[in-house]
Amino acid sequence: MHFVKTYLSRWQWAVRFLLVCGLSCGAAFAQAPSGDGSAAAAITGDWLVDSRDAIIRIEPQGDAFVGTIVWQLHDTYGPEDGSELNGKTVTDRHNPDPALRSRPLTGLRLLWGLRYDADAHAWVDGHVYNSDNGKEYHCEVHVPSPDRLVLRGYIGIPLLGGSTTWTRTHEPFPAPASSVHSTN
Repeated sequence: MHFVKTYLSRWQWAVRFLLVCGLSCGAAFAQAPSGDGSAAAAITGDWLVDSRDAIIRIEPQGDAFVGTIVWQLHDTYGPEDGSELNGKTVTDRHNPDPALRSRPLTGLRLLWGLRYDADAHAWVDGHVYNSDNGKEYHCEVHVPSPDRLVLRGYIGIPLLGGSTTWTRTHEPFPAPASSVHSTN
């Protein structure tokens, strides 16, 4: 009988120890910030857009993430854009603000305000600028694998939007194809 009593007390001690450890770990996780730094950082890096004609660099800024165009396949206009633009630097010509239409697209920040939501495993509450039409949209981003990013731009709710998939690039940027559009 003494063996059973000792065994039970050891067993009870072990259960209590595991329970205390479990509660301590749970409390530690509950007090951790909502965005795990390593998980949140999965979005950072250089991303080749699905049309393969631009690379966007995503990096942290404060408690959010921003994205900037760091490379374009065509950084100058070609003859197909008209003689007045041929050979000139590609600019934000569709911007609704005329004062911003002359800014170059390379170096343009087109993603901002993305905040990591650990529960959703997504970057939310962001905005994306579409230089093709000069409009801003709400956006959220998912990184389903280390080298794949899915950006969803939308108006109102994500259901009313469209998605694009970008691929992480580790390669040095190729030279822009401006030589293709030489003015001779």
